[in-house]
Amino acid sequence: MMVMGSEIEFKGYEQHQGQLFPAHLSEALDPGDPVFFISDLVEGLDLEAFERRYASMGEHAYPPRLLLKLWLFGAIEGVYSGWEIAQRLRWDLRFRYLAGGLYPDFRTINRFRVLHREDFAEVFRQTVHTARASGLAKLGRVAIDGSKIRANTSRHKAMSHRRMKQAEEALEDEIAQILAQMDERNEAEDEEHGDDDGSGGLPAELQDREQRVAKLRAVREQLEAERGSDLKPSSQKSFVDPGANMMMTGEGSLQYCYNAQAATSEDGVIVAAEITTSPRDVGQLVPMVQAVKANTGRKPGMAVADNGYLSESNLKELRRLRQRCLVAAGREGKRPTSWPNGRLTQRMHRVLRLPWARQIYDYCKTQGERPFAEIKQTMRFRRFSLRGRANIRGEWNLVCAAANALTIYRAEMA
Repeated sequence: MMVMGSEIEFKGYEQHQGQLFPAHLSEALDPGDPVFFISDLVEGLDLEAFERRYASMGEHAYPPRLLLKLWLFGAIEGVYSGWEIAQRLRWDLRFRYLAGGLYPDFRTINRFRVLHREDFAEVFRQTVHTARASGLAKLGRVAIDGSKIRANTSRHKAMSHRRMKQAEEALEDEIAQILAQMDERNEAEDEEHGDDDGSGGLPAELQDREQRVAKLRAVREQLEAERGSDLKPSSQKSFVDPGANMMMTGEGSLQYCYNAQAATSEDGVIVAAEITTSPRDVGQLVPMVQAVKANTGRKPGMAVADNGYLSESNLKELRRLRQRCLVAAGREGKRPTSWPNGRLTQRMHRVLRLPWARQIYDYCKTQGERPFAEIKQTMRFRRFSLRGRANIRGEWNLVCAAANALTIYRAEMA
């Protein structure tokens, strides 16, 4: 009980009081912070492929290790914008620690991600090797799964095949009219002033229309090649990112996406990663199994995948490769209405009714979904920042490398 007249005392507080920071930023951070693990991990990587892309002449470039550390740690923190990373260098002690007193601007940070899009595949492979050396990435059972991740475009930036043809024809008519007007004007000027040397360039109006026609034609031809006999007048394609396709997302809506693939070890390490523009997973089973062997030097003891990867040809190829597998022969929770076609498919259907096979499949089903949950929820990666399949593949390899780094870090802390 407070006595009347007594005063309550608080700790002294002066907001503008001068403060002394430690001489080294590392001393101001929690020793268990993942920023130290990311720094040590990148220092142990072989970045010769990165360094070869820089010229020896001219202004000194920022060290590739510095920028790679920023992007990997940024991914762990859910930061995928070069502008935001540049801002964090001003106020986040962890990013400042990685930068070591340097302050690359957002253009430099963004250019690094595009310039080294192919090199990130090697960074990802080296994280797999690091995990293996740490006793992780066990390949007894490898789960293969895919997830739709939204592209950096929207349905408002797309056009149907019917509208493409109409717009292309309209632009060609406009170009023909402009050319006819130019011919009339040139003839009149020739009669009045005499013929010139023909060195005049095309007017900007014509150049713009020709560029639009070329873009329309390229996107239309790409759409026709992808859809083939399944092409419909209503089939759409994005002009901003023609590599993306309409896919059904986990939220139940149709969006422009890429189909991100990942093969996951028993302990949660992504041992193979790929990007496809097809909404279907069936064409990725064999390539993902082969990618696991390419990245680790060993094939999986057992490859496990859901019904989206099932086909008789896939099972035949895996049998030829002597690869054991469990691929769901029906949709989860649904009773098949008819006996499946294909001898190997029917055999897989029978095997999955056995208790031991069902137990393995049920466990590995969540094993394959775990890295996507980690990437989308913990790392907050739900949409690609770049455009174009080559850039997207590089961005996905970078994200998967960061996810592996986080898995190794947690294992070491445990």
